[in-house]
Amino acid sequence: MLKFSSIVSRVFLLFICFTALPCRADSLDYRDVITDSIGYCASLRVKSEDVFISDAQYRSNFAALYPVVTLGGRAERYENIDNRDNTTINTIDNEVVGGYDSAWRSSVSLSGQYAVSNWYKKIYETGYYKKLKDTSIHECEAEVKKTIRDVTDIFRSVAESKIKLMYAREILSRLNEIFRMKQAAFTNGQFSHEEILAAQTDVLNMEKDITGIHKDMRESLEKLSNYTGESYSVDVDIIALPLSSSLPTPDETEIIAQTPEYKARLNEIEALRSRKKSVSNNFLPDISVYGRYDFYNSSPDNMHDSLSDVRATDYSVGLHISLPLFDGGVRKWEREKSFHELKKAQEYARLVFNEKNKDIKTLRVGYAELSKSYSHYKKIKEQYEKIKDINRKSKVLGERSDLDVIEFEKDALLAERDLKIIEHTMAFYEKRLALELNFNQFAGEYGGNGTCRH
Repeated sequence: MLKFSSIVSRVFLLFICFTALPCRADSLDYRDVITDSIGYCASLRVKSEDVFISDAQYRSNFAALYPVVTLGGRAERYENIDNRDNTTINTIDNEVVGGYDSAWRSSVSLSGQYAVSNWYKKIYETGYYKKLKDTSIHECEAEVKKTIRDVTDIFRSVAESKIKLMYAREILSRLNEIFRMKQAAFTNGQFSHEEILAAQTDVLNMEKDITGIHKDMRESLEKLSNYTGESYSVDVDIIALPLSSSLPTPDETEIIAQTPEYKARLNEIEALRSRKKSVSNNFLPDISVYGRYDFYNSSPDNMHDSLSDVRATDYSVGLHISLPLFDGGVRKWEREKSFHELKKAQEYARLVFNEKNKDIKTLRVGYAELSKSYSHYKKIKEQYEKIKDINRKSKVLGERSDLDVIEFEKDALLAERDLKIIEHTMAFYEKRLALELNFNQFAGEYGGNGTCRH
């Protein structure tokens, strides 16, 4: 009885473990995979939060352009421990520090300050943070693009493995049949022992290839799960991508100028130009205007009397100017640093431009070569179909054996498999090109345009 209960418990735990994982074992569609990855991928959530942080940083810096108004107050018990006769109130910065008898005192002050120099110092720093915010948006878009590109490559690998697996099983079936036929004919002396061993080796090699395909497909599905949060079975059906009739051929320069990677670098350059201007203006004086209004009262009896008759005592208005004369070279080296940061950003933008140009041209060249191969493989498949019909007729007439027909079918399956892989690869090249040529349109079709907005 205890053994039976233990078995039931284990089965129940296994059931919970397997049902707790979301699993899509029916079909795998490219659109679903992309939309799931955009909604689940952690790296996109990180970049999205960077946008919010950059926006808060910009708004915080912009808020510093407004004047500062402060209301202060104090309620205290003052005890005079100076035994000398002193009938004069001693103050420091409008604060009573001595004189008169011990008392309850209260004071209120309203002060305001506005830095006029913000309009030629802080304003450029604010512009720097605004451009950094735009940079973070485009970097987030670049991460969306990278995620789509990575998921596309993984999906391509999964689909290719599925095609190879399907045809490998068909070819293995033919090889097993060939091996059985040769083994049966071996007793009649039609085949040598060496030929039998060769046929058996072909079967073993194909079984080894199927094992390798299984391994590659499982690894690719695990990688895909990390992007989408879903669990996939090896037996999942892959929905094939259709081939497009034609692809647009816009100018590379215009394309690259609209890519999020290059836009991010351009905004970074603009940000560093504003920072360079801000650092250069630090050599100028700081100018601010300020004002203060004070209220004061005291009572020897209690705090209530002190607070009940608080009265205006004084006010001050002024202009404050601070001119840096010597700081050990801090401002000079800050300016030197900002200059080289700007040069670095410009070189980085040029690097990104060249890399994107290389990527687009490489994809176009690869697609063009695949198109040529596709035409060749289509002709080869057509030739195999013609030969297959001839073999069937020859078999009816007794000119071809069953073994000859099956061996030819095996070769025809290999040609058909290669054609399917070429079609599949071309379809994914088209997706990659569409992503590079018009990211906003591509992301919009899969719900990725709102990921980096706030």
